[in-house]
This record gives sequence, structure tokens and C-alpha cells, in this order.
Amino acid sequence: MRVAIRKKNLEITPALAEYIEKKILKPLKKLLKEVVMHDLPILDLEAERTTKHHLKGDIHRIEANLSLGKKFFRAEAEDQDIYAACDLVEKELEREISAEKGRMRSTALREERKLKNDLRGGGG
Repeated sequence: MRVAIRKKNLEITPALAEYIEKKILKPLKKLLKEVVMHDLPILDLEAERTTKHHLKGDIHRIEANLSLGKKFFRAEAEDQDIYAACDLVEKELEREISAEKGRMRSTALREERKLKNDLRGGGG
């Protein structure tokens, strides 16, 4: 998986980089291990502080764009704490990927049922 992390008005500390690795990258690798790896997954993360002068409110933002071949997943979260925003992005990406897996599985099952029905001579 190719990962690009961009920052804007924010310093990526070693602790933050480790947290991003633990909370976003490792679960994604686990979810994507079943995906055919001939399509190189590309993850673009952007971490930013939305303003330089505000001190409270939703001032940290993380955006994740994941592309798997022709599929594209996007998650974005804003929070007062950058670590909480990482957690929200991780949950949203995980939800989108599992929903796509469910759609792929149901489509495959539907095609198998249709083929089985056609082989039986059901035709309908």
C-alpha cells in the first residue's frame, strides 16, 4: 500500500505518526488483505489545523482518500483533538470498506443463484 501523509498548519510529531500508523494504517491493511493486490491501494492522508488563531472548537481536520483500482473511498473528520479525528476517520473508512465488501458479496451470491436457477431449467 502506498501512503502519502500531507500536513497543513500542523506538525506531525513522532507520537502522532505512530498513532496514525496504529489507528488507520494497520486496520486498513487488515481489511484489505483479502483484496486482490494487483491493484495497488493508494492512501492519501491530509492532517491540518483549520485555523492558526482559534484555540477551541473543531480546529483539527483529517481527510483520507483511499483508491483501490476503480473504487474510491473518502473519509473526513473534524474534532477538537487530532487523535479523536483519527479515530473518526478510521471508523468511517472501515464502515465504507465493509459496506463495499457486502455489496460485492451479495452481487456474487445473486449471480450464483441466477446461474444455478438457469442450470436447473428454471429460466424465470
